[in-house]
Parts: sequence; C-alpha cells; structure tokens
Amino acid sequence: AIFFSKTPAVMVNLDGEPIWSPIKDIDLKFAVNTNWDLFQHVPTNTYYLRNNDSWLKASDLKGAWSAAGTLPDSFKKLPDEENWKDVKANLPGKQVRNVPKVFVSNQPAELILLTGEPSYLLVPGTTLLWVSNTESDVFRMGKSGLVYYLVAGRWFSAADFTGPWGFATPSLPPDFKKIPLEHER
Repeated sequence: AIFFSKTPAVMVNLDGEPIWSPIKDIDLKFAVNTNWDLFQHVPTNTYYLRNNDSWLKASDLKGAWSAAGTLPDSFKKLPDEENWKDVKANLPGKQVRNVPKVFVSNQPAELILLTGEPSYLLVPGTTLLWVSNTESDVFRMGKSGLVYYLVAGRWFSAADFTGPWGFATPSLPPDFKKIPLEHER
C-alpha cells in the first residue's frame, strides 16, 4: 500500500492486526506489533499515539486522529522500566499545533509525503520531471504522464499520487536510463 499526503502526516505500520498486551495493574494496553508507542485505554476504548513529544487520540485506529489533550491518569502509572522510558519522558506531552494525518496500515505500506503541491523540476536530457519537495524518490513522465515511485529497490507507477499503484520495475521508460549520475535522486 502506498499512501500520499501534501500536509504533515505519519505512517504507522502494524505487523498484521494489532496485538494488544495489557500493562500490569493499569487500564492501558499497548500494541506489541508496531514500533510506535500506540496504546488503547480500555475503559474508553480510545487509542493514543505518541508522535515524538506530543500525543494524538482516536476512537478508531483508522482515524480521525486529533490532539490528545489531557491523557488518562493511567499513563502516570506506567512502570518504571526501560520499555516505558521514552513514553514517560514525553508526559504529559507538548501541545499539538498542527495535527498530522495518521495513516495506519496492517500490511506493508509506504508514505509519499510532499510539502504542499508537487514541485516539478526537469531532469536534464530527459522528459522526466523530478518531484523536488519530498524525501521520496518520485518522478513523473511529463506534466500529465504516470507518476513513478522508487521504494525498497522497486519502482511503482500510478496515474496520479492517489493510486492505484502497480509494479513498474520491468516497464520503466527508457528516459530513466538517462538520469545523470550527478542527479540528486
């Protein structure tokens, strides 16, 4: 799955459906099959996600996520263990100025994150346009052609950024061979 956003966003990958583990003596569970600090507050069935030094909440993992505001008191009762060190260091969390869009996937997924509308720059000697306002390797064949995305050593293409995306490595246009070695991407 390939997600796309022109505004601040984060990608939370779960290895399959969430596996919730209870935390002894408190009413929180945590997802063990993700590398994010993702919690479920059992009494309210609310999900909490630590995003760096702030907290987001949602009533459904698939969103909509919002600023968490005041966290349940349960977070103050987390055990004094190494596992919770980063979580406890970020309690109660900083105020969220701009809530990022949260994409949650239980299958392998990637996120193309642009800073605003696509910014296209011509790749010298080709008809390819490079999307310069993203950390991702994204190109477009002309102003209205297919969008190409390189991730995990494989190319994918789509008619536009919203997909659907298909495997494109064996069918890349010849212009890709002409990208100068000095090119930023």
